[in-house]
Amino acid sequence: KVVLGGFVIKKLLGTMTLIVKSVGLALSVGSGMSLGKEGPFVHVAACCANNVSRFFSKYQRNEAKKRELLSCACAAGVAVAFGAPIGGVLFSLEEVSTYFPPKTMWRSFYCAIVAFLTLQTLNPVGESGSGKLVMFEVTYHHHWQIFELFPFALLGAVGGLIWGL
Repeated sequence: KVVLGGFVIKKLLGTMTLIVKSVGLALSVGSGMSLGKEGPFVHVAACCANNVSRFFSKYQRNEAKKRELLSCACAAGVAVAFGAPIGGVLFSLEEVSTYFPPKTMWRSFYCAIVAFLTLQTLNPVGESGSGKLVMFEVTYHHHWQIFELFPFALLGAVGGLIWGL
């Protein structure tokens, strides 16, 4: 978001950052550390987009085009992290970009779909045959009961009052 806001930070999206972030992410998540992979996925996607943009003069000369490319990359990073391409586009729309024209939305959606389909094709959970995009899944065996509505409503009201202070 800092880069898309116009700030220039040297080497934030460079090749060395991409290599170190990718290796560090693989080692930390693979070793079982309880670290989120979502933020690093977005950063890795933005680094990839920045490194690819160096080969095209259209992105070298035009900062707006480069920002559009980085918005698309952020959408792809979230789509891969959560397995949700529409969520990636909405994240890019809401959190990353300050200006998001409709053509950028469609390009971000296309980029997120391609990233999601690549994730699905590579099957990151191995040859288990589960067909799942995530390794862990939460299942609920019991539905909520009617008597639980009052505590839920009370918790929501108290939270709203505290937030309003």
